[in-house]
Amino acid sequence: MNNQTKNNEITIIGLSIAIIIGGGMAIYMIAAVFPLPGLKYIFVAPFVSTIFYVVQHKLKGKYILPKIGTVFGLVMSVINMYMGLAILITTFLAYISSFYLKSESKRIFWSSAFFSGYTGLIAILVSKYLIGGVFLEIPNSMIALNSILGLIFGILGNNLAKTVVNRVSKDSRY
Repeated sequence: MNNQTKNNEITIIGLSIAIIIGGGMAIYMIAAVFPLPGLKYIFVAPFVSTIFYVVQHKLKGKYILPKIGTVFGLVMSVINMYMGLAILITTFLAYISSFYLKSESKRIFWSSAFFSGYTGLIAILVSKYLIGGVFLEIPNSMIALNSILGLIFGILGNNLAKTVVNRVSKDSRY
């Protein structure tokens, strides 16, 4: 990998993290209106999946997801250590879950979807078992539902991203 390619990759990953944080904050504010536990993770799932899909598709590499997730987790650790830990665990699980898929396009699609599915699951479990308090009240069935809905909305976000990438690719040198 030459210097130009490394700089391009670092820039795209940095911009994607900024987009995820900015868009995620807006979505979290909207989701805060609804008092259901984990709803913000469901709301943010299609957005995060879309960004992860587009970045992985653009950079084309087996280790792009761990790079994005590690940077994202470290940046968010500055805000909240538990959030950073949850992102790092989520990244690892999404990467492992899609690692053995032979097709690069399937690996990109499913790693982004799995990230969304695992986000609610891991974030709530980290909150429940490491923070405690009110999080102990969240029933396991709600955690499972949150994860399943996150995966479904992640798949929807990926389908949107796939459509956009295909249209942009036809129109320009994406």
